[in-house]
Amino acid sequence: MNVSSEALAKPHRRESGAHLPRSAEPAPTSRVWEHGLPALGVLAGIILVLGPFLATVIRSLLYWDVDGTVSVTLLNFTNLLGDPRFLEAARNTLLCGVGATVFSCVLGVSLAWIVSRTDVPGRGWFEVANLIPFFLSPYVGAEAWRFLAAPGSGILHRLAEQYFGLKLPFLNIYGLGGVIWVLSIFYTPYVYLFVISPLRRMDSALEDAARVHGASFVYTLRRITLPLLMPALLSAAMIVFVTSAGLFDVPFALAATHGIRTVPTEIYSSLQYPSDFGRASAFGMLMLCLTVSLTLWQRHYLAARRFETVSGKGYRPRIIVLSPLGKVAALGLELLFVGVGVVLPIIALIMVSLQSIWTGQFRTGFFTFDNFSYVLLNYDLTRTAIGNSLILAVTGASIGVGLSVLQSYFLTRGPARGRGFIEAVLSLPIGIPGIILGLGFLILAVRTPLYSTLWIILIAYVAHFFPLAVRTVTAMLVAINPELEQSARASGATWWQTMRYVLLPLLKPALIAAWLMLFVIFIRELGSTILLFGQGTETISVALVALSERDFGFVAALAMIQVVLLLSAFALFRVTRTSLVQD
Repeated sequence: MNVSSEALAKPHRRESGAHLPRSAEPAPTSRVWEHGLPALGVLAGIILVLGPFLATVIRSLLYWDVDGTVSVTLLNFTNLLGDPRFLEAARNTLLCGVGATVFSCVLGVSLAWIVSRTDVPGRGWFEVANLIPFFLSPYVGAEAWRFLAAPGSGILHRLAEQYFGLKLPFLNIYGLGGVIWVLSIFYTPYVYLFVISPLRRMDSALEDAARVHGASFVYTLRRITLPLLMPALLSAAMIVFVTSAGLFDVPFALAATHGIRTVPTEIYSSLQYPSDFGRASAFGMLMLCLTVSLTLWQRHYLAARRFETVSGKGYRPRIIVLSPLGKVAALGLELLFVGVGVVLPIIALIMVSLQSIWTGQFRTGFFTFDNFSYVLLNYDLTRTAIGNSLILAVTGASIGVGLSVLQSYFLTRGPARGRGFIEAVLSLPIGIPGIILGLGFLILAVRTPLYSTLWIILIAYVAHFFPLAVRTVTAMLVAINPELEQSARASGATWWQTMRYVLLPLLKPALIAAWLMLFVIFIRELGSTILLFGQGTETISVALVALSERDFGFVAALAMIQVVLLLSAFALFRVTRTSLVQD
């Protein structure tokens, strides 16, 4: 039987046409999931942001008279502004924030430049080592430097006196200088992460042109390199200033115990018995006004200027060959930072944790493992705290990453209308100090079943840090061509199948990086936890604060357990080849 080619083609046309046109139009249920689920994630994020913010605003405007009458007034603000303790706390907080920002920016840019643009020996090793302080707790760092530099009894004081006969009266970790020192060490990796990628992408021909025309190295750095780094450097500086000025951990350990007031410690003091929520809320609102103003100024500054670091032609960043003296200086700076940021604090914690009695120096006669045995096996508070921290970190990181995927999808694949405003709202928690966010959730939960439970701590953790995961996932999602998803949909895949088999596998590196980053942050978080915990819901950081009033050995042992958890997460970063740097 003879069959024409046209007849053979007809079934093929019907078969292919039966799928493509229909699959181009997603089923109604699929459209609901595709648009509704990401929108729900955005809505959840907005509620998490605006809930504690509005609670703090409203509570700051409510004033209780002695007879119990409630009025809407600005008395909380006028009373606060007229209190000399406020002026002292504001001045000290400003000094800490500015000092930490300046030192960490100088160190962070210097370390990033050494690693990315010079031939200093061991660049690959230093690239990893420079990030380690990011994975350590600032409170543990403050405690470690107490062991190292406490006047008279610090390890460095004892060593200087024993081996060199020197007294070091200037080496006093207590006070604003000590706070700025520890904050600078802790926040240098933040600046390093922000600027190392732009330094690697920068076309070195721009700097070469300046040098060819007779510009000195310092002039080229000041007029070419730093201006081109300004977007990244300004973003890093703003985040460092806002978060360091609002950080509770370090001022509480090194300043509050010696009568030095800062805004975070004053908020904490206002909520101790008898509590004054009005004063604490007024403190929080004034700091929020400062952070929002800085954010708006940064956006305006960057929007009004052009910063181009990559040219249209292909290039490879030129590695600068340092002179022998330059190599010594660069290597010395790297070794100094790793030494004071990682090696010395960990050595101090190990020494103290293995002593039954701490006298300021390691004595073999006092060697013991009893401190670890006590905090791991015999003390209910620390055993509960370790379990709670792991539960919060694993659960919170998983929820935060899930939320970030939905929000990132909406911001990159959703409707363009209002996207900028939504993105700005969702990024607000990055600039809100943890203790102020904790205050907002405390106000919301104080008369509810959530009060003093792990649930309210978990909600506060996710609300504070989900924007970090959103940034990580969004950076990867923007680089994925939407045509890959469109091809899957055109082949008949549902939205769920496209997400499962196409998008999520491509996002895997970013998801792992975001999860590990949130895990690390949740393990060490103290600012929001200190206001929300109750009996049975303590975390490792809270237990460290409680133990600091009892025994140095117990503090050091629990701190080492936390360090091991955090460095394990750091090791996973390296093993899985994920990165915090978004190229």
